[in-house]
Amino acid sequence: MRRRLPHPSGQQAPVDRVSRRSEGPAPAPYAAALDEAVATPVPGAPAAAVAALAMAAFAAVAALAAVAGMAGCRAPSGAGGAAAARRLAGAARGWNVVVLTIDTLRADRLGIYGYARRPTSPGLDAQLGAGVVFDNAFAQRAATWPSLASLLSGLYPSGHGVEENGNGFPDDLPTLPKLLKKAGYGTGAFLSNMCDANHQGWDAFGCSGGKDGRTVREALAWAAAPGDARRPFLLWVHLFGAHPPYYNGGDLADRLDPGYEGSLGPKKWRLDAVMTQHQRLDAADLRHLDALYDAAVIGSDRLAGELLGGLRRAGRLDHTLVVVAADHGEELYAHHGYLYHACSVYQTTLRVPLGLAAPGLLPAGARVPQAVELIDVLPTVLELLGVPPPPRLDGSSLVRYLERPGGGGAGKPAFSEYGASRIHTVVQHSWKLVDNPDRLEPACIPGPPGQPPLRFPIARTELYDLAHDPGETANLAAGNAVEVALLARLIDQRFAHLPHRAQPQPIPEKLRKELRDLGYVAP
Repeated sequence: MRRRLPHPSGQQAPVDRVSRRSEGPAPAPYAAALDEAVATPVPGAPAAAVAALAMAAFAAVAALAAVAGMAGCRAPSGAGGAAAARRLAGAARGWNVVVLTIDTLRADRLGIYGYARRPTSPGLDAQLGAGVVFDNAFAQRAATWPSLASLLSGLYPSGHGVEENGNGFPDDLPTLPKLLKKAGYGTGAFLSNMCDANHQGWDAFGCSGGKDGRTVREALAWAAAPGDARRPFLLWVHLFGAHPPYYNGGDLADRLDPGYEGSLGPKKWRLDAVMTQHQRLDAADLRHLDALYDAAVIGSDRLAGELLGGLRRAGRLDHTLVVVAADHGEELYAHHGYLYHACSVYQTTLRVPLGLAAPGLLPAGARVPQAVELIDVLPTVLELLGVPPPPRLDGSSLVRYLERPGGGGAGKPAFSEYGASRIHTVVQHSWKLVDNPDRLEPACIPGPPGQPPLRFPIARTELYDLAHDPGETANLAAGNAVEVALLARLIDQRFAHLPHRAQPQPIPEKLRKELRDLGYVAP
């Protein structure tokens, strides 16, 4: 069924609502060299040739990023650069805002975060490199709905009430679209996931149910529609991205890892079998799993580039603050034989890419090493725009880091929650604590047909030294009681007195099935 959605100008833009089904990456006019190299490789081309072409495209897009950086502010270097701080509160008053979130995108699989196995992200690297990159940004839950609700509200999941996939935004919850709409913004959201979350505050809304090509086209059509040039806009685009079963990679994985003869492939039933049948993956399987995921990241990068390139050609990125983030990462068999994300409490799923760019306003190529949280995005955007914040925020503005990327001190702890349970994580400096006081083993992996969900083992206490064990393989809790106690106290201090929006939400059976088809167990 077609329906027409209002543009900020009051004009109408056509948007479809479609059922969730696979769609391969659509042809993109952005970065033709990148299209040829990584998005539509020549069938049968050797992996080495694909990599060589991709590296050439990476160099071309990196050059564009360098030009963008020269057009903007120079990044400060060291303490001397940090001393020349620019006051940014209200400096973007009246600017447009584009929020691009990409599902299931691990920070450590992007070139700008150091990934070197293959060039997965030249377009995103260019966009992130044109602004300020946060090296240690953390999601508040490794699940799409709670995580994105935290980004849009500045609250932990217990505070905004969207504690699980399938929960909707409460009617009285202040969110970014509501706050900016009140400030005179036109608002449009075009999503490929999280369709039925009681979204509010949007003049135009469309959800394609997993079809990223359509999401990008509809977002560009809305942004390009004639409107009042004096009225700023907020555009949120959420791509299905690298979400399993990784279909945004098409058949590229076969070229990245030629000759694989195992059972893995971009089909959900093949991936589910690894967990439901407790399959042990060997080195060849793991190499192909990496290729499947990287192929999906490459496809997502191209789609993101198509969106940003289209906005740029339409002149919609002038005087525009662009926020790029992910909702969570992906386990990829790193812990307990688990492939996906919603069960996880580990860095593979909680550490996410985050960057802000604004031409001529924010420094290009700057890095912020301190830990930050997705709940910090809303207060940061509001402070830059000079828009008053809501009465309650759990997050804090990152403008101090944007003003002085080389300063800012040691930073703050970063936390995550886990549904309505008492499971929390905290990262402070190089230490990470997983606190599970009720010894809960969540039933979060759909079981075989007709069988109950499988449980994900989480110990009562897990302590990791991320500086020496970034993969979180050695639980040090038994020999570090003092460190455990200090981190547990941080969790108690953070959450003991925060208001908890307790509102059990019944999930319709149709939505339960959709979530189950995506690999989730609805509460």
